[in-house]
Amino acid sequence: MIETGKSINGIEFGYSTLSDVKEKYASEIISDTITYKCPHTDECGTAYSKVNSLFIKQSGIVFQANYDNGELIEQVRLYSPFKGKINNLTQIELGKTTVKDIYTSYPNSKLTSTNRKKYWIIKNDNISFLVTRLTTDNDYPIEHNQIENRLIKVILLNPIRKRMYVDFENNCRIPLFAPKDEQHRNCYVEKHKGGIYYINIGGESSYKNVKNGYWKEYYPNHIIKEEGNYKKGKKIGEFKYYDKNGTLIRTKKHRRFLFW
Repeated sequence: MIETGKSINGIEFGYSTLSDVKEKYASEIISDTITYKCPHTDECGTAYSKVNSLFIKQSGIVFQANYDNGELIEQVRLYSPFKGKINNLTQIELGKTTVKDIYTSYPNSKLTSTNRKKYWIIKNDNISFLVTRLTTDNDYPIEHNQIENRLIKVILLNPIRKRMYVDFENNCRIPLFAPKDEQHRNCYVEKHKGGIYYINIGGESSYKNVKNGYWKEYYPNHIIKEEGNYKKGKKIGEFKYYDKNGTLIRTKKHRRFLFW
């Protein structure tokens, strides 16, 4: 079941990772692949960034990860033979669902087109339905009833855009991949880039944000990876390191030199 902008079959935007997908769909054949970060279509060419993705052919689902971290689910693409419900209301079966079916459920949808004119796009909040655009079709704009019997070919699911929790006053944020109940915040502090010898070019800042205070880092499966203290970007004192099952595998003490 799809919760628009939130999740699909329990995989949550902004929280679930490629590791979670592999666990959720462990009984199916999963292919690691690379796709392009196309905002409005499923094919956009090399002008866009490559991202890690998982393709589950049997279910007709492509899970696309975030470009910055390579793991968090950011977009989902649905192809035939996908079957499922949207918001526990609209039944979808790619290969059978038509433009008319979509407008019955979403009468206020916006109909537009891709720049490459491959698809017509039926847009709603956080979801787009792609319909094959024929060379004989009239130019944009058109009315949806002109293509109402055409089949939906691809569905794009996008997240509700939420800022990762950030304490702006203290420059702290939730650790990446942290479990939902994690209350700890990793913090940063500004540090001069190069002491008195740093040369400022082009008006860029002379400072950079570096790790500071107690830090926790997690694996993409939301298990603790390491934890310990930083002082202006340098590890100090005892650090603990864990395997992907959360078992402590080693500790290491980091010395703090006087010039830090």
